[in-house]
Amino acid sequence: MHAFTRLTAAGLLAAGLTAGAAAATGPALAAPPDPAGSGSAFGLASSGGPLGAVPPVPAVSSDAGPARRSLLNEDRLKAVRASALNVAAAPANARSNVADLAVPTAKLKAGAVTATCRDAQGGAHLTRATVAGKRLDATPPPNTTVPVDVEGVGRTSLVLNKQQRLPNGRLAVTAMQLNLPGGKGALRVASATCGREPAQRPAEAPAPKPVRHHDLPVTG
Repeated sequence: MHAFTRLTAAGLLAAGLTAGAAAATGPALAAPPDPAGSGSAFGLASSGGPLGAVPPVPAVSSDAGPARRSLLNEDRLKAVRASALNVAAAPANARSNVADLAVPTAKLKAGAVTATCRDAQGGAHLTRATVAGKRLDATPPPNTTVPVDVEGVGRTSLVLNKQQRLPNGRLAVTAMQLNLPGGKGALRVASATCGREPAQRPAEAPAPKPVRHHDLPVTG
């Protein structure tokens, strides 16, 4: 009887060890998101109005490895011309470059328009950019606003190196944004977004409620 008991106990112990080892060597958990966050970029987008409408093109995003996309030219907007649109994104950075930009009705031209974002910091670079014949700063400070007259529309504003901190903590950089008056739309050229969402803090446990002695049930 004692021998049987010892054998049974040994078997249970071995089974427990085997189960524990299986749990320890079970399927690996999914890898956590990259702490660097995610990046995204697009070359050109127009939200309507006299300039027409086109979704962000080309567009790319990544929270893993590098991603790239290119577009030889964008000809869907009759009032806007652009070529060699190149965008790239990775978890910690993003970049967008648009060449040979021309918006004749706004007398806006640029040899190249570039937006970059890295580790939640960004900037814009303009090559041979002019509006109404006046040269624009190659590295404008964030959110530089220039008045612009658009034929058939009137006076509006051109924002250079527009930087906006999104609700999720990421930074969006748009090298050029031509706003149309009356909220009729906007043309955005070369946009890059990067950064990561802040870690969510665990909810605090409610404070314990004191128990009074006279509230305890009486037994016996």
